[in-house]
Amino acid sequence: MTGERRCTDTTSWIVLHQPGYAPATVPLDGELTVGRDVGLPAVAGHLATLGDPAVSRLHALVLPKPTGWCVQATDATNGLFVNGRRLAPGIVHLLTNGDEIRLGERTTLVFHTLATAADDRSSTEAARPVPDLTPGERRVLLALCAPVLDGDAFTPPASVQSIASELFVTESAVKQQLGRLYLKLDVLEGSDRRLRLANDALVRGAVSLADLRSQREAP
Repeated sequence: MTGERRCTDTTSWIVLHQPGYAPATVPLDGELTVGRDVGLPAVAGHLATLGDPAVSRLHALVLPKPTGWCVQATDATNGLFVNGRRLAPGIVHLLTNGDEIRLGERTTLVFHTLATAADDRSSTEAARPVPDLTPGERRVLLALCAPVLDGDAFTPPASVQSIASELFVTESAVKQQLGRLYLKLDVLEGSDRRLRLANDALVRGAVSLADLRSQREAP
């Protein structure tokens, strides 16, 4: 899907930037899947990208929620990044005006909306502050998120057992620290809670990739 299209019937849209092609404006009026063009006929509700083999056949979903437009990461090999921060597969991120979504190596989507500040609930989501963490909580959080550096895909976060082994503490101590982190970062009970904690920590900036690299390179 290439070329420029005007947004006349929608208040939200994305602009696709891909290597070797003019930016394409795509109005959002329903769920949209995004992936690499594989030579198949165009399908309604799918945005096929060109010129970037690092984009997977199904790389991301852009979908409407009661709170606003969101992007959801798939298990694409090269991951999905929102404003430079990687989303774990399956995680749904609430978009705010100007958010940049990166797919593959050189393909980006920029989200735009005409919603006012009063109506744009994503501004509240984006403004959530990073909580104060104790040194012990921060060490556990860094160990939890460390596997993000181990491959092209967002690998599962570290297990309680591996964190305890790395930090030379008991598994009970790690569980206590995780319990406090769940509360501080507002990670509700449910499946994949450690995964959601790791993703939220990276998205909100409680932990950065630079922090993880420094931790790994420390003697």
